[in-house]
Amino acid sequence: MGGAHAATLIGFAQLPADTLADGPTSGAWNGGLRGQPRFQGQPVQGFSGVQFTAGGEYLLLSDNGFGAKNNSADYLLRLYRLSVTPNTAAKAGTGQVGVRGFISLRDPDRRVPWQIVNEATPDRLLTGADFDPEGFVIAPDGTLWIGDEFGPYLLHFSADGRLLDAPTPTPNLHGRPTLRGQNPIVIAHRGSSGTRPEHTLESYRVAIEGGADFIEPDLVVTKDGVLVARHEPVMVVLDKDGKVTEATTDVATRPEFKGRVRTKTLDGTSVTGYWVEDFTLAELKTLRAVERLPALRGRAFDGRFEVPTLAEIIALVRDTEARTGRKVGLYPETKHPTYMKAAGFDTSQLLIDTLTREKFTDPARVFIQSFETANLRDLKTRIMPAAGVTLPLVQLVSGPTEAPYDWAASGDTRRYDALTTPEGLRDLATYASGVGPTKRWIITDKGDTTDFVSRAHAAGLLVHPWTLRSEPTYLLPTYAGNPEEEMRQVLRAGVDGFFTDFPATGARVAAQLAAPEVRSPQHPAFTQGASSADATLGASGGFEGLALSADGTTLYGLLEKTVTGDLPGQLRLNALNLGTRQWSLAGRYALDAGSDAIGDLATVNDTQYLVLERDNKVHTDARNKRVYLIDLKRLNADGTFQKTLIADLMNIADPQGLAPDTRGGTLTFPYVTIENVIVLNPTTLLIANDNNYPATGGRGPGVKDDTQFLWLRLGEPLNLAPNLGGR
Repeated sequence: MGGAHAATLIGFAQLPADTLADGPTSGAWNGGLRGQPRFQGQPVQGFSGVQFTAGGEYLLLSDNGFGAKNNSADYLLRLYRLSVTPNTAAKAGTGQVGVRGFISLRDPDRRVPWQIVNEATPDRLLTGADFDPEGFVIAPDGTLWIGDEFGPYLLHFSADGRLLDAPTPTPNLHGRPTLRGQNPIVIAHRGSSGTRPEHTLESYRVAIEGGADFIEPDLVVTKDGVLVARHEPVMVVLDKDGKVTEATTDVATRPEFKGRVRTKTLDGTSVTGYWVEDFTLAELKTLRAVERLPALRGRAFDGRFEVPTLAEIIALVRDTEARTGRKVGLYPETKHPTYMKAAGFDTSQLLIDTLTREKFTDPARVFIQSFETANLRDLKTRIMPAAGVTLPLVQLVSGPTEAPYDWAASGDTRRYDALTTPEGLRDLATYASGVGPTKRWIITDKGDTTDFVSRAHAAGLLVHPWTLRSEPTYLLPTYAGNPEEEMRQVLRAGVDGFFTDFPATGARVAAQLAAPEVRSPQHPAFTQGASSADATLGASGGFEGLALSADGTTLYGLLEKTVTGDLPGQLRLNALNLGTRQWSLAGRYALDAGSDAIGDLATVNDTQYLVLERDNKVHTDARNKRVYLIDLKRLNADGTFQKTLIADLMNIADPQGLAPDTRGGTLTFPYVTIENVIVLNPTTLLIANDNNYPATGGRGPGVKDDTQFLWLRLGEPLNLAPNLGGR
């Protein structure tokens, strides 16, 4: 980059902070409350986008006003026409900036479908409480496209500022990495088992109301052959002294059943307790469910709910559908099929018989899962064909040192890891539609994402990991106690769904990723009754950078903040074809640090663009204020654009002392927001800050921030398209 300085200052100009234009008084609003106006007119600054105009002047876009939606209702949105005569080494200019006029942005044709501040006026002048304009471009037909951060929206105006179309919303172009590009499903693990005793109708009801797509009943069988929902066939486990160590019912407190304690061998382990298969359904119905993890989840709901049958669970699902129109699926697990068969019950056959009898055999609404393999193969080849049904099967996979019990019982020494090799996954796909791995197959205990999902998808398998829980004891330190971060990480890995004890949380996270639009908390929908908790973008995180392709056919918009569910610090670059009005995802830009932001986007040629990147610090605390070159065709291993530093704005050479703030031949540009960059010619950029009027601090505590314009000569020329630049 040519030594200590990547760029040299060759011109400087400054617009004083207290520059006002004609218009109504402003600055009366503060936090949504109206007081006395602070300014006798309209502040010209700050600026958030720059383009050339005819006659050697510049057109600059004013920001939303006073920094927030609730204090900018009297700030009128405008584009200002400026004449700038930079101070140069040849002393050819004065370094002054003149305001020559402005274009008022307005909506007289009522294109905006919601109420704006100036709703009842003829011109319907737009304000900083309506939109937060950031970048803009001038299209080949002379019309203006402006990026907004409140929606975020794209706004299309005539050359004289008249809104031509309804605001264009931002589609959620995440490119779902699921097997078939479908939305991932949320599977309520034993119902809403994090908030209610597991495997109760109440737990399933809460899960459905919370937004679960499927509810999961673990199925065991009563003495009289009825499938019921319990986590294990043993519903109370006793230690050698007869003390309860785990319980899902209150049977141990019932004196009438004291003689039912049995010691049995369950999957090779001796277990003492009360067993479901030793009770008739009528006896089981006298018991009540209790919390299995009382030390973690309390006992507030103990003793209130029955043990449900599979038929009752299906009836609950049907009742929900009748009341709400919402179709919820079942994801039953046949528990310990080898053990149950030895006890005289074929639970796979009982399951298909019950589903057939209850007429609940829609393959879009049922998955059957098991930790063993033989029963799934039997379902695939014998039981389901005989019943005339075809339902998707899912092979559950535990840790690599554990094994399916049917293998162990037959003397097969393989472990679950044999199912996770490419060969094992291909064999698994001959009888199952999906694989349900413990989450550590996907996210390691160090928080790294593995390639398990891509390998399973390569075999044509759906991936539904288990179990995502909200309590801190189940979360890795990297999530800082936030269970939504774990959910987002597994979704980014491409899973097709996940099991969770907290389906309401899971449904909210999945809905954010599947939302058709990207919305910030300032989106108009959230002022009209919708919950801002559904926002998928940080406040004012919309189109900070806007650029037009060199051929004038495509509009590129770079979001300022990360969309919910994307990797932290990665920003989406969306592309809108101006001819077809079709959107696409052009790629992702990775910030130097997650706390950084971008300030602007400028076109260099068909594939190359400049990005202004900045930290959120000022004066002596500022560190990162940079201009990077990206190429849409040059990507890093993680798919983000490669970046080349072309100008460090905290280290600008000023050997002529053109700027008043230069010290020792070096100028720093330590403003919190720098939102204007344009390419003048292959070796020269124009840079300007957004002074966030009436903010202070860029040049020192209490010092009002002026708008400073820098003409920078680059260390190496850009490959500028012939039709761009010209100054």
